[in-house]
Amino acid sequence: GKLYFQKGKYSAAAEAYTEAITLEPTVASLYQNRALCYQKLNKWSDVLSDAEHALKLNEESGVCTVKALYLLGTANLNLNRFDLAEQCFSRAMTQSSSPEYASYRSSIEKGLNSVKTQRWENEKTSLEKEENEDQGILADMIAEASNLDGIGTLQCSSVDELLKRAGEQRKRPQIPECLCCQITFELMRDPVLTPAGQTFEREAIVCHLAQNGAWDPVTRQPMTAAQLVPNLALRQVID
Repeated sequence: GKLYFQKGKYSAAAEAYTEAITLEPTVASLYQNRALCYQKLNKWSDVLSDAEHALKLNEESGVCTVKALYLLGTANLNLNRFDLAEQCFSRAMTQSSSPEYASYRSSIEKGLNSVKTQRWENEKTSLEKEENEDQGILADMIAEASNLDGIGTLQCSSVDELLKRAGEQRKRPQIPECLCCQITFELMRDPVLTPAGQTFEREAIVCHLAQNGAWDPVTRQPMTAAQLVPNLALRQVID
């Protein structure tokens, strides 16, 4: 399976891991490796199934679940299950504090940021659709009232101007919540991650730790300023 994967033959690799699973159905790494194959093939439901199975086996044996949680988060993200994806990535971030899993942190950070960005984009699209529908209904009502009650041209043009201004206001750029610090509620310039996977403006979280105590202001988990790491993925989005 590994050889096929390295050659980019992901379907063949998945079949090889399936054969291995038939022989060793309790080995979590086999499900994780097959999930990686399905990820390359964009078979997200299959990724989800294998990641869930691997997570269960890892938890039963007391093994670290970072890889399974990351795969599960990625699957949920691509299936538009954003709340579940965020939970998985956050759990993976907490467990990846160990040096041996440091290589995963960048991918997990990107996953968390993707969840927040995609959620914001979907909310923005939904809001724009609702506003367009409302404006269309209002315009129809004005036209109907004008025909029935003889509303003057000046009044109609004034309402049209209001509709135009509303549209311009909607088009003005808005700062997504995922780019704002959870302490200052302002756009972050130097975002950093806590061990629990929460992102803050560096100056704000350092000030919090100095004034309020050594704990994460969102999760309440113990932490120190030395454990903060730059959120490079989010920094790139902001820049």
